[in-house]
Amino acid sequence: MTNNENINELETLRSQLNILKKKLNDQTIVNDQLLRNAMSNKMSWIMKYIWFELLALLPLCALSFVGLKLMIPGMPWGPMVCILLLVAVDIVLDFYLNHTSENDWLAENLVATGHKLIRMKKLRWIQVAVSLPIAVVLFIWYGFCFSAETDEVMSMAMNIGMIVGGVIGLGIGLSVLVKMNRTNDSLIQQIRELTKEEL
Repeated sequence: MTNNENINELETLRSQLNILKKKLNDQTIVNDQLLRNAMSNKMSWIMKYIWFELLALLPLCALSFVGLKLMIPGMPWGPMVCILLLVAVDIVLDFYLNHTSENDWLAENLVATGHKLIRMKKLRWIQVAVSLPIAVVLFIWYGFCFSAETDEVMSMAMNIGMIVGGVIGLGIGLSVLVKMNRTNDSLIQQIRELTKEEL
């Protein structure tokens, strides 16, 4: 085998090795991108739920209170407006606390994103701890106002309905909160495995 043939063979091997490296790099980038898209998609249900709160639950509450006011003209606006404000503030906080961007899932940001997800979980519990007592006080105020404007039977029915509805609503709210935090836990675990960092 001549020197030229050796050189040509080495060049061919080098060229093939470069092609192989490029393919491996491309494959890693594709796999990495797919994983990041999957992580981002895991969070997407939370934002859909918050949009549902804004576009369905808040208007439904407002319509219910307007209907009640039309049925019982003497019912004061105060407790109803305060309850609606609390719901609106909670929804705004939900948007703020649960927001993630495309940049959060980039390789250089994953550790910071992991810390953000941990902080998100804590802030959700703080939000519940603050808003729940306020909601209880507002609904008690609402119940007193309603009782003052209606007869005993209607007042009793409304109070029982509020207690049952409140317990059901609390159960649903806590189950959604637990599901949100499990989503965060799953993502935090994936970030630990990807970055080999303790969060």
